[in-house]
Amino acid sequence: MSAPGTVTGPARLTVENIGVTFGGVRAVDDVSFEAEPGAIVGLIGANGSGKTTTLDMISGLVIPQQGTVRLDGRDLAEYLPEERQRIGMVRSFQDCRLYPELSVLDVLLLCEDVKHEVSVLSTTLQLPWARRSEKRKRAAVDRVIGAFGLDRFLYHRTAELSTGTRRVVDLASILLAEPRLLLLDEPTAGIAQREAEAFIPLLQRLHQVADTTIVLVEHDVPLVFELCTTVVVMEQGRVVAAGPSEVVRADPLALAAYLGASDEAILASGPSGVSVDRPPVDGVAARKGDAP
Repeated sequence: MSAPGTVTGPARLTVENIGVTFGGVRAVDDVSFEAEPGAIVGLIGANGSGKTTTLDMISGLVIPQQGTVRLDGRDLAEYLPEERQRIGMVRSFQDCRLYPELSVLDVLLLCEDVKHEVSVLSTTLQLPWARRSEKRKRAAVDRVIGAFGLDRFLYHRTAELSTGTRRVVDLASILLAEPRLLLLDEPTAGIAQREAEAFIPLLQRLHQVADTTIVLVEHDVPLVFELCTTVVVMEQGRVVAAGPSEVVRADPLALAAYLGASDEAILASGPSGVSVDRPPVDGVAARKGDAP
């Protein structure tokens, strides 16, 4: 299938009644929500609630057995994952898929190279169009380096970086892909708490610089309520609550569903404003200042 003409600006995502069964288990059942252009939508819920499977169906990694996924009204049923990327849908994963032996600068330059046809002969001969292309590529890379404060890590191999810094590099590479719809799968998974706290302004900056719509799966409940314009709460494969964060925060069904998450997730990046009737978690406060 050929990609449609180039469209810019944040996309509208419409998810209608999608569902899938694995081995007789209904992993996702009749899930519907919408992400308006430029919105940040957060999916939360306990482990096994169907959040990542929902993201997989949106990105095309899993084919829904029912329902539809639409981007700006276009049904994506026949689009492969790589075809969805060509029309502006970019997906991240919990594990940062970077090249461990390359420097941060080389990783970002490589990401930019993927977007453009490269002629070895023209580049070697330094023909005018090749020089202009190289200049544009370096300008794009310099822009994301500045946006994410990566200057001091440019010549570090990605294997040498902390998990949190690798995730920042991953976000910078995503920005180079110019997403119209960005699907983020637990960007704070596995990182130290101090680094998790820094991800709220970091993701806000990503949203602003990329001018994109974001759908975020995240175990860090305070981050979701602080960052997202809309929160979708899932339990056992179904949506139990959806709406603005202040509305969902007061919904007893939503409260019961995301209390299925761990105490660490509920307190990970700071207080969410959610009143929960449970005892303090041993050690959480002590970990707040831990180094990565």
